[in-house]
Amino acid sequence: MEYGDWNNPVIVDLGGAGHYAIITNALDAANCMSEEWPVVGGPVVDEAVLVCLDAVLGRASAEESRRAFLEAAQEAGLSVRPDPGSLH
Repeated sequence: MEYGDWNNPVIVDLGGAGHYAIITNALDAANCMSEEWPVVGGPVVDEAVLVCLDAVLGRASAEESRRAFLEAAQEAGLSVRPDPGSLH
């Protein structure tokens, strides 16, 4: 899978009216946590970035990166939706 593509996208609310991201792979997740995350670091998010980068490099599974991203979102207190279908 290229960039650690996920079978089920994750929609994460990054705060503010309509500020959300649809994350579909480990690379997008790592970028989101590094560049858009509304909460400054933390042990879980730091580890999640590493797991996502490992998934991009083929050293971790896509599912591991997705799980790590969801744990980081939980640590940050962010609202997540499991897939785009939940927007309807």
